[in-house]
Amino acid sequence: GEQLIDSTAMVTLAPELKGAKEAIAGLSQRGIVVSCGHSMADLPEAEKGLECGARMITHLFNAMQPFHHRDPGLVGLLGRREKKPYYGIIADGIHAHANSVRIAFKAHPEGAVLVTDAMGAMGLGNGLYKLGDVQVRIKDDRATVAGTNTLAGSIATMDSCVRNFREFTGCSIVEAVRAATIRPAQVLNMEKRKGSLKFGCDADIILLDTELRVVATIVSGEVAWIKDESILKCRWTL
Repeated sequence: GEQLIDSTAMVTLAPELKGAKEAIAGLSQRGIVVSCGHSMADLPEAEKGLECGARMITHLFNAMQPFHHRDPGLVGLLGRREKKPYYGIIADGIHAHANSVRIAFKAHPEGAVLVTDAMGAMGLGNGLYKLGDVQVRIKDDRATVAGTNTLAGSIATMDSCVRNFREFTGCSIVEAVRAATIRPAQVLNMEKRKGSLKFGCDADIILLDTELRVVATIVSGEVAWIKDESILKCRWTL
């Protein structure tokens, strides 16, 4: 209903489905960001999705038609000459090979948006957990539907994805951090409030050490977590 529409910021849908083009156009007109994903779209269908207003690809390489040299599908949108979409990438080393991440970044460095695809077992040990009604086994940093090899989200943290992304692509620290901060804010049209330290933005800040590991979390200007109180006395580079 209207209440659900008003509280929705982003929708992932398959552009090849019946009525998808109308849905993409309608949602976009309402200010809801549409991302293409969980799809078997070929390249022409994917192109139609963009033309109707879609502006992102959901977790690139996953839950979509595999890249093929004659029909690259959703992945092929990164080869456009102009109006390339943003793309989510799970840089956990499991959902996408490091070389695949590097290829995507080289094709469209300004479009990379780091996502974790993490489920509730993130930060916990090996064992069985629930993802909705699905039982998930966590073992060796991999989340799979119990009894199968099917991936069921991830247990990756965002800071680990930032580190991996930098290692996989050879990008700078600035580029890796931007993929986790200002870039997702731009996707959601929130860059005036989120994703940077510009005047007027929300004071939600993550402090990282030289190895890009979290040492403090600040929410609305208040310290929510800190590894060591002495950190606040250090000099930080912005």
